[in-house]
Amino acid sequence: MHRILQIIRYNVLQRGLYGITSPLRITPDFIVIGAKRCGTTSLYHYLGEHPCIKRSSHDHLGFFDDNFHLGIQFYRSFFPTILEKKYLESKEGKCLTYDVTSSYIYNTTAAERIFHALPHVKIVVILRNPIDRAYSEYNLDRELNPHIETFETLVNKEIEEIQTNNSTTENERHTFDSNKKNYLRRGLYYDQLKHWFNLFPRENILILSTEDFATDANEVFNTIFKFLNLKSFLINKPERLRKGTYPKLGNKMRERLTDFYSSKNMQLYKMIGKDLGWERSEEHTSELQSRG
Repeated sequence: MHRILQIIRYNVLQRGLYGITSPLRITPDFIVIGAKRCGTTSLYHYLGEHPCIKRSSHDHLGFFDDNFHLGIQFYRSFFPTILEKKYLESKEGKCLTYDVTSSYIYNTTAAERIFHALPHVKIVVILRNPIDRAYSEYNLDRELNPHIETFETLVNKEIEEIQTNNSTTENERHTFDSNKKNYLRRGLYYDQLKHWFNLFPRENILILSTEDFATDANEVFNTIFKFLNLKSFLINKPERLRKGTYPKLGNKMRERLTDFYSSKNMQLYKMIGKDLGWERSEEHTSELQSRG
């Protein structure tokens, strides 16, 4: 009874007309699953500019991890209606919609829920050099809490924990401890993505890099459009959103973290069939740090 009342509360009282009309709404054709501080906000903002794409009402819906208990109709309430889809199809030939939630990538339960609910959905992943990703997240946290421990202190503690536990996460489900920042664990992409590759066909997963986005954003967007079987489209002046500016990471710490990530990066490159060049990406560091 409690669950039923909760579903009514969120679908009708919170979502209002969107919740009431949820049975008349569609589910996403593709999902951007992460990673955090890699450019997912920019993807959410700009992908909807393509004439054949309609975005969800907002990003980071978190349905398949935090809100799954509210039911699929709650999820539908964030997407366009069937009539909107038919209208756009009549006008442009296709209509696709999408969910962008960066927390999905490391949650194997979310991956399984998505596969069972939407087995043919396409998966888009954007990854950043894990060192720069961790440092970016730390500096975002430092803006909110100037008294936070130094990056070096927190990273050294996390390395020690990982080596002591001999695991990449707090448990086999890859659910991170909410009381810890997990700066380094979130960059162990191979461990997070291998479950997705076991569930979904390889041709339904697209891997992108933040470094490529910094070099030529429109090339990245058109790679996505091609993956979705859509026509090319030029986004007007795309850029990374949620930028931040902070000091450059020291060479000694960068070298240590390069060694820390080396073997996992190699496993990732082998799995995705692409060398992302993070061991050679020093020239991107200054620009990406200015972008956040």
